[in-house]
This record gives sequence, structure tokens and C-alpha cells, in this order.
Amino acid sequence: METNTKTKASVIEKSGQELLLAKDIHFAYNKKQPVLRGISLKVYPGEIIGISGENGSGKSTLLKILVGLLKPKQGSILVNGRIGYSPQDLLLFENLTVMENFLLFVKGMGLSKNEIIEQAEDIMKRLNFSQYRDTLVRNLSGGTAQKTNFGISLLGDPDILILDEPYQGMDYASFTAFWEIQFEMRKRGKSIIIVSHLIEDKEKFTRAIHLIKGRLQSCTDEDCPGCCGDVEC
Repeated sequence: METNTKTKASVIEKSGQELLLAKDIHFAYNKKQPVLRGISLKVYPGEIIGISGENGSGKSTLLKILVGLLKPKQGSILVNGRIGYSPQDLLLFENLTVMENFLLFVKGMGLSKNEIIEQAEDIMKRLNFSQYRDTLVRNLSGGTAQKTNFGISLLGDPDILILDEPYQGMDYASFTAFWEIQFEMRKRGKSIIIVSHLIEDKEKFTRAIHLIKGRLQSCTDEDCPGCCGDVEC
């Protein structure tokens, strides 16, 4: 899913090379249960940032705020470039085919139909689901629907990818292809934010961050507040 957010982009250009700058973000669904408590985040070109946290910690809420689907109660988001977004819950039309979903979600991006089809077919080939091009989404397996959901976020070559549990249900070959795409994007100066329940294979990320009690806490080799899956932590 694609958003083309250019809010105050000139401010970003003057303040540095950030592709995204979140400043003092607060959010609550009700007064008694604050979810985010003053989150700030800078995203620079060529970063792959992993954000983990327990269920209900607010990871998906944070991503929805970053892409503009939710409005923070306090704070600001500055984005310099186009965002590609893949939500945790599949955002697909079950009564349309895979290709029809690709075509629908990029309307307004300024791409011709042939350009969209060409990009979509390349994505399907790389993630090994070209054979489902004309299959209705309701007839797809969970893994193939997840690949479609992720694939749509790549259309238009976004500057920032924001991915919420993007590889659930993917087979090993697709998982490998997924990371190849991320590394290629990073080499071209794109940035990726990936949310997962636990950050595994930490070496894949340029930064690992944990969302704990409504705040982001950085993870280093010497000190990891979220343990990164270490059962002895």
C-alpha cells in the first residue's frame, strides 16, 4: 500500500538527510491507557530498522501513525519521500485477482498501466507467485496473500518501506527473496522499518529498537532491553 506523504519536506531537507523524522509522539485510545509516551525516531537513507515488542505494546499503532492512518495526540511526523506500507492485517480485496489488486492500489501514483503491470510481474516473479497472477485473492493461501500484501508496497519504488510483520507465512525461498529485496533497496539509499514480535537474525538490521512501555529503547550487543529472543535474559 502506497502513501505519498510530503508534509513539511523542506524542513527535513534543511535539518539533515532524514527520510523520516518522528518527534515526541504520544497516542492513547482512551485516557486511562496511553499507548505511546513520547516517541522520537530519525530514519536516514540506507537503514534497515527493526522494531520489536510484546503483543499490545503499540508497534502497529506506531506504524499507522508514521504512515498517516492515525493522528498522534501530540508530536509531529515529517516525511521526505514516498512511503510504501504493508500492514499486518491483509489489506486486499478478496473478490479481485492478484493483478487487479496491484492495479487498484497504485491509482494516483502517476504510473501507466503498463508500468504497473511490468513492476507487478517482476515482484511476483521474484517472490515466486507469478502463477497466481489471475487468481482471486480469496482463493490464495495465507502465504501467497501475504506476498501480495508485501508486493504492493514495493510498487513505485518507495523511498521508505514500512512493514508490519511482513513475512508471516512465507516459505523459506520467499523469505530469502524478501531479504534480498531489502538489501538491494538499502544499497540504493532506501530505508526500511520492519516490525516483528521478536527481532531474530539481528545482523540483518542496521538498528534494532524495542518498544517497551510506550517508549523506544535501542538495542546494542552490550545492552539489549528486549533480549532479542535470548531466553536467558
